[in-house]
Amino acid sequence: MSGYSRWDQKPALGRRGMVLAVVIPVLIAAAAFGVVSLVSRGSESTATTIRVPTSEWIPGQDAGDALIVGVIAVDDHRCVYLQGSEGRLWPVWPAGFRGKLDEAGHVTLYDGGDNVVGRDGDRVQASGSYSPPAAYAGEPCLPDDGGEVAAVQSEVTRVD
Repeated sequence: MSGYSRWDQKPALGRRGMVLAVVIPVLIAAAAFGVVSLVSRGSESTATTIRVPTSEWIPGQDAGDALIVGVIAVDDHRCVYLQGSEGRLWPVWPAGFRGKLDEAGHVTLYDGGDNVVGRDGDRVQASGSYSPPAAYAGEPCLPDDGGEVAAVQSEVTRVD
């Protein structure tokens, strides 16, 4: 008897077993992908993410106490603003905020946790401070007419 007798044994899986071990998981994955594609058909969202001006402010940091109130709206340049009693108010949102614009031109505003803050037509309020737009140079959608921006430094809530 040779010292290599273990090498002479038949393998635990034959060629057919090896092929099945590879093919079956691939077929299962393909079927699962097909089911997911079929189920999600027709639920496509054509919303476009739009950048909104943001600051580095995050909850827990020092904040201003000026009241910021207005109705969420979007202009022709895809800039989100608040329509207030005295005209347009250009907010600089807390870190992580973003907007999504749907195919009908309606905007939805999300916070850094991906929670809906409001949609166009919603009246919202927050607190913060007012400053010149130069303090946020490089951010999109800031006024260039020398006006002020409203730096939102609190939770944004919907009001009636």
